[in-house]
Amino acid sequence: MLFFVYLLAAMLMGLGSLYLIWLGQKQAQEEAVSKRLALIGVQALEFPKKNWLTIQLERAGITLPETQRRMIGLALTLILLLVTIQFGFALALLLAFGLMVFAYTAIGSIYQRRMNLIVSQLPRLLDQVVRLMRTGKTLADSFFIATRDADEPLKTVMLKLQRNIQLGMTIPEAFIDLSEVYVLKELQVLALGVNVNSRFGGSLIDLLNNIITLIQQREQLNRQLRAFTGETRSSAVVLSALPIMVGSFMILSNPDYIYQMIDDPTGKWVMVTAAIMQISGMAVIWKMLRSI
Repeated sequence: MLFFVYLLAAMLMGLGSLYLIWLGQKQAQEEAVSKRLALIGVQALEFPKKNWLTIQLERAGITLPETQRRMIGLALTLILLLVTIQFGFALALLLAFGLMVFAYTAIGSIYQRRMNLIVSQLPRLLDQVVRLMRTGKTLADSFFIATRDADEPLKTVMLKLQRNIQLGMTIPEAFIDLSEVYVLKELQVLALGVNVNSRFGGSLIDLLNNIITLIQQREQLNRQLRAFTGETRSSAVVLSALPIMVGSFMILSNPDYIYQMIDDPTGKWVMVTAAIMQISGMAVIWKMLRSI
């Protein structure tokens, strides 16, 4: 039985290698076509797929091509298969669940930190856009010029807006697309204001000034709320770490007790259930903290 399992793993690795070779040949053909188009002055346009994982990575600012994702998926599949062979299906299931929770939490944390930076940098960019519009520049030109002096990660976001406009989107459509990718209330308000202004007219400069004031006031209120809820966040961290610390102390003080549970089938499921409940509780607490 063990021989067939290793044979299956070897077949999966072989199929994965053939698939990567096929992807490399396909990419080489696409690059050759792009070079031939560039010789005659035509630039090939790339429209990446907008699946759920692509959107999540794009929000977090993580660049991970499709080929690398498939390689990571294949490697994790092989690791889980080997863990199943050596330690059983329950531990492999627990490992898979833990990896998924860790990846989702890490991407969410990076995204939240990145969005906070974008919100803090947005008033400065909008203020520069307002000054440029007062000199006679259009809205699109003002954003293009202000993007050159913007800091990361806001510059990357505005470059996406600039690319959409250059590819033929109208200014309201480009702002709406940007607000749908980066789910930020500030960008949604900006997109809504630009859309309403393009339809019904009005003073766009006054609108941008009001948005700047709104963002600054909201950021100040968020800082005050975080200061008021500091004790609650500390309690949540202690509650999340306490079961892990107690479990580690039990393992160090009486390892034979843990080994008996691992050897017993019922003990394995008890440990797996406890680990799943602990991870789920930490995920719920983290979700609650994000809403503060």
